[in-house]
Amino acid sequence: MTEEEKITIESMKEEDIIEVLKIEHASFSDPWTYNMFNAELSNPFSYLWVARDNSGVLIGFICFWILGDEAHLLDLAVHPSCRQRGVGSQIIKASMDYWKDAGLKSAYLEVRESNEDARRLYGRFG
Repeated sequence: MTEEEKITIESMKEEDIIEVLKIEHASFSDPWTYNMFNAELSNPFSYLWVARDNSGVLIGFICFWILGDEAHLLDLAVHPSCRQRGVGSQIIKASMDYWKDAGLKSAYLEVRESNEDARRLYGRFG
């Protein structure tokens, strides 16, 4: 995948969780569990989206809350084989466009200081 190629972003479904967990476990030392993702699917404040390549393969995801006029980014990961190819940027851009259209005023996230890739990615978006 090149940065020019488009990904498809859609709402996560329960049947996506197994593939999401593979990415989550490959990305984090303290990964979310199946039950955590499943609980977020029924949380009225939570938005979970998956990113698919042009073959329909799940290659990334995002989870965020909207609380009042704020977005809270909780989890974002891209499959290791698809990193550094613009997938994370496209997921964030789609999220930020959604937040803007929803009239949100601010967005919050936490990232480990040691997670240089994530810090660079988020830094590109201010």
